[in-house]
Amino acid sequence: MTSAPFPPKPQEPLVTGRRIVALWFPHWAAETSRADYDATQPFALIDMHKNAQRLISLNKAAGIAGLYPSMTLPDARALVPDMQTAMADLQDAAGRLQKCAYWLQRYTPWIGEDTMLQTADGLNDYGLLLDISGCAHLFGGERALLEDIAARFAGYRAGRGITARAAIAGSIGAAWGLARFAAHELVIVPEGQDTEAVLPLPPAALRLSPPHIDLCQRLGLDTIAELARFPRADLTRRFGPEPVLRLEQALGQAGESLNPYLPPPQFLARKNLPQGVTQTEALTALIGELCETLAAQLQAAGQGAQRLDVALTRSDNLVLALALPLAHPSADAAHMLRLFEERLNRLSGGLDAGFGIESLQLVAAKTNAITAPQENIGLSGRLRKSTPIAALGGLYDRLVSRLGAQVVVRPVPHASYIPERAVRFVSVLQAQSNASNAVVNPLVDAAARPLFMLCAPEPIEVIAEIPEGAPYRFRWRRVLHEVTIAYGPERISPEWWDGLVGESHAGAKGHNSKTRDYYRIEDTQGHRFWLYRDGLYDRETGNPRWFMQGVFP
Repeated sequence: MTSAPFPPKPQEPLVTGRRIVALWFPHWAAETSRADYDATQPFALIDMHKNAQRLISLNKAAGIAGLYPSMTLPDARALVPDMQTAMADLQDAAGRLQKCAYWLQRYTPWIGEDTMLQTADGLNDYGLLLDISGCAHLFGGERALLEDIAARFAGYRAGRGITARAAIAGSIGAAWGLARFAAHELVIVPEGQDTEAVLPLPPAALRLSPPHIDLCQRLGLDTIAELARFPRADLTRRFGPEPVLRLEQALGQAGESLNPYLPPPQFLARKNLPQGVTQTEALTALIGELCETLAAQLQAAGQGAQRLDVALTRSDNLVLALALPLAHPSADAAHMLRLFEERLNRLSGGLDAGFGIESLQLVAAKTNAITAPQENIGLSGRLRKSTPIAALGGLYDRLVSRLGAQVVVRPVPHASYIPERAVRFVSVLQAQSNASNAVVNPLVDAAARPLFMLCAPEPIEVIAEIPEGAPYRFRWRRVLHEVTIAYGPERISPEWWDGLVGESHAGAKGHNSKTRDYYRIEDTQGHRFWLYRDGLYDRETGNPRWFMQGVFP
């Protein structure tokens, strides 16, 4: 197999960094068929199409012999009497293509479905899209990656390879058209040169519908370049919006997303109904049955659901989806059902079931391992009943269901020596993962820090014996306190990297830019405080200020 180089653009190209591989398998169904046949002789899969037995897919030898898809079986027999045939199984072919997509994840984790599922004859078209942005260097470059893919397909089974055409370009549209209509089987387009590569191709390379392709032929538009010469307004008036969109996508002037193949869910509960259901109470009961089935699967695997997705399919094939995140992994069916009941009851416009819900599907989209809590043993040897670990998580879930995920928050440790930055408040749905990844400062004694911390340090008036000594009298919130005992100082230097990476946390007056000396203070009434002096005397400032940070219980 050879690749066709393209001349460089005379002007500076617009490089986006996105690289797409389009794979096209013109003989996929026949070459991957389970039928036993001689690959060196013509072979075709047949099926009923347009009220006649027609060739659905054929191997490379059949194409060389003059056969083509959609040809009737009698015409094919008249041309090649000894042609080998077998009945087509299109669902099996589609399943093998999906398995192939999972196998191709060795090259990139982003494998997409083809955007054109049928040819102009109405037959199935088999292809895959790979987003290899930032992955090609792991295989020695784009050419080495493409040649490795082609070699693996060519070596499929002994004596029966898979014909594959491939193209690498900067957009999905350009890669799709080049894989099917370029003169070479392997094509690599340099970055920024998609336009020059696409313009010589026929209009069918734009993934147009058969009526649009027929209209281009009747108007004598043989290439994309001839189509692109017309103003966009004239094309839209004559062809409609679809050809203009396809043209801009192929030229990289319009964005296009890649629909990835997602692995099948491991924990799934589905229920099909003989007739549609519209009442919310009946749907809630059906969801409860699915929750029990899903909970049994999770408990058998030792997993707990952290996100539940329910899909309700109406009689008109409209799907109503609802996602339910959980703060703690749960395999409790009653808890799942309670959350769904609250969410359904809180729908502002109610549940639009149309003419009825005919299918329900419940999936544990995200799971995590759960372990049974350790039982407490009393002095008498009896087991004392302990509070379930997930009890607090269940409370969080109900609060989130009623108030929202951004309202219900909890503190998690944060790696910072500055006390007001040592804790951050995040949603309870994210607190568990953040807490497990948080880095706690091992040099800080938790007992030396007060349990009650002010939201922001408050300025106080302090009288000290010497500028760098501990205070013996201070005024806070108009109350004068006489100091009897003072412990310290605990010196905390400013974070020198503050402002170098990301947004600076320092205030307008540089409040967090000086060294802090913290003191634990006890007054004559027995009240204990945690305050600090901001700035070293005669080294960082000539008039250091004092602030109250927290209060001990």
